[in-house]
Amino acid sequence: MQTHTSKTVILVTGSSSGLGLATADRLARNPAYRVYGASRTEPKGHVWRQVPMDVTDDASVTHGVEMILEAEGRIDALVHCAGNSIAGPVETTSVEDAKAQFETNYFGALRVVQAVLPRMRERRSGKILLVGSIAGIISLPFQAHYSATKFALDGLTEALRMEIAPFGIEAMVVHPGDYDTAFGYHRRMGARFDGASPYAAAFTKAMQFYDEAEKKGGAPDAFARKIEQLLARRRLPGKSIVGLPLELAGVWAKSVLPARVFEQLFRLAYYTP
Repeated sequence: MQTHTSKTVILVTGSSSGLGLATADRLARNPAYRVYGASRTEPKGHVWRQVPMDVTDDASVTHGVEMILEAEGRIDALVHCAGNSIAGPVETTSVEDAKAQFETNYFGALRVVQAVLPRMRERRSGKILLVGSIAGIISLPFQAHYSATKFALDGLTEALRMEIAPFGIEAMVVHPGDYDTAFGYHRRMGARFDGASPYAAAFTKAMQFYDEAEKKGGAPDAFARKIEQLLARRRLPGKSIVGLPLELAGVWAKSVLPARVFEQLFRLAYYTP
């Protein structure tokens, strides 16, 4: 039975933890929104409506979106936060591990976008916000496949924006920097990585750097506040970069410095053993 709410119906994926949970929580406090959070597991104490969803499974995504459409008749906005990370040298990361990374971070996003678009297109309105990463602008050593998935979201969204514009639908990528969440804790190491690897020393230093940066990152609610601001805009920009001043400076430096100079500085800062 459809409730036909006058509120804006928003689907937030990856809502069980991290940026997805913070976003669902913040949007749910806005009286203008009705929020559905989608994830494989349900967090405790949430005030929004939970939808079971595994973004790596076609049937699960379809069923989750259909549940919302049956209840509400529409989905006005999608905020896709679901994702994970695998770490390891490119040389020793198996193709299977790389495929698994894309299955969640890229194809997971594609599944959800494809599921919400038909009803948005019929209604000739909708907003799609895909959460990328500054690692989708500056590729991270020893997280190459994670970075590649986030770069891929840029390419997907750039084409998608032009395809859906005639139907009154907008899409964008939001690239966050480091935030103080459990994302790093859940980062998975490539199955083939060996502690005796020639890359071991550089890998260890890089991962320590990433872990420390994430612990010093901003509060997840600051990111959620940015999402709320973007949803309130009449028009969505193609992308938005959200992070600490040093992270934003890094993005700027990459855009103006010769590639060799930028890479040398990056190696010195991040992972030269």
